[in-house]
Amino acid sequence: MARIQRKRGKSTPKISTSSLPDIVFILLFFFMVITKMRETELKVRVVVPQATELEKLEQKSLVHYIYIGRPTPRYQ
Repeated sequence: MARIQRKRGKSTPKISTSSLPDIVFILLFFFMVITKMRETELKVRVVVPQATELEKLEQKSLVHYIYIGRPTPRYQ
């Protein structure tokens, strides 16, 4: 009867991981497409103000000055 012997020095073949990022992105895209977003009711009521007029603001200054101390004639 013959015995089965292992060949020494032979390693297992390596798994190629070069296509792993592609597979991950395909799975991510798949789950993003098929996932249904749950529509829930808000627990807090949001009151949005309604506009009554429309007016264009010309050259609105984004700079505000804060003066500390007694006002002087130079800055009035």
